[in-house]
Amino acid sequence: MKKLVLYLLSFSLLFATNGDNLIGLGTKSRAMGGIGIATYFGSENILANPAMIAKSKNIQIDIGTTLFMPKVKANSVQSNTRMSIMPEVFSSMKLDENWAFGVGMFGAAGMGVDYRGESSLMNAKTNLMLMKFAPTLAYQANDFSFGIAPIVQYGSLDIAYDMHGMGDYNSVGEGVEEDFGFGFALGMSYGAMKNITLGFVYKSAIDMSYTKTLSVASEPFSTMGIFSSAFADDLAQPAEIGVGVSYDINNFNISFDYKKIMWGDAKGYRDFGWKNQDVYALGAKYEKNSTWYGIGYNYAKNPIDIDDGTSPSGAALNMFNYLMFPATSEQHFTIGAGTKITKKFSLDCSIVYSPSNDIRVNTTIGPLKVEHQETSVAFSMKYNF
Repeated sequence: MKKLVLYLLSFSLLFATNGDNLIGLGTKSRAMGGIGIATYFGSENILANPAMIAKSKNIQIDIGTTLFMPKVKANSVQSNTRMSIMPEVFSSMKLDENWAFGVGMFGAAGMGVDYRGESSLMNAKTNLMLMKFAPTLAYQANDFSFGIAPIVQYGSLDIAYDMHGMGDYNSVGEGVEEDFGFGFALGMSYGAMKNITLGFVYKSAIDMSYTKTLSVASEPFSTMGIFSSAFADDLAQPAEIGVGVSYDINNFNISFDYKKIMWGDAKGYRDFGWKNQDVYALGAKYEKNSTWYGIGYNYAKNPIDIDDGTSPSGAALNMFNYLMFPATSEQHFTIGAGTKITKKFSLDCSIVYSPSNDIRVNTTIGPLKVEHQETSVAFSMKYNF
């Protein structure tokens, strides 16, 4: 299992994200701005809102992949982040009149850069990758449904760079470290009116610790007195809380989700000055004759604090945040479509475009201009038994 996870993640570096989280899981969600708290997509809903799979009518298997094409630059030098591949597998089934079960395995978060060979950028190479496995159980009675999804999370983290005058690349950094963590997601949905569905979801924080990563990376700055002490190796995925509303009229669906990601309360992220993040997602879909078309928009302000850089510690935090982990995407424009090929088999596709978010900060290596633009394309195949 561990070798499989490493294989699946080995192609990936940087995603179109809210912070380091994907804006949505599944092709339809990504086509509609990352919504999914109150909108039923089938097995794709497993983590967006586990309660929604209670609407399942049969057995569905969803196999997909997302191709990420990031363009990240620091002082006009482009990071060597080539096209990345992230697969995902979902399945759901109706157990009886009230109960449904689902399971999903998917990449959920990631970020990183590769400036090896660029001494002016400290030869920095970083990579954070997270994959989740989530069995899900949901119950529906009348217009109310409830779901729970225990989550097993695998993570890997690598931080390497060259301090000025300290020698070759990798002079700081102990290589890739891995960990497993556990959490859960709780969801509810309610059919408030004939055409209106309300949704609620809570996702717990997941504690992760990567031995000799953050502590080793920050130790030189502690030794020089820039930081009061080296950072701990904890880097928890933050808790989330979200609500959504979905409205159906004739062949149209319009949905809106709001969620808050608690970066400021998460171990590790709070040490680097990340703030809690408000995420707004709006999506629309038209469906007729077994073919659908979707469009959406997702906005979340950059959660990474910008220090004025006049103090050594502020400049160092800016360097770690913006040179090494520039998860600065704010706007995402999305579009997608899908159709049934046969009565049981369908194909879906979506495109997400995040325009460049240019930021200037003062760091330990001087003024830094970071540019971050991303495009991703997702494909999926669905089969209903």
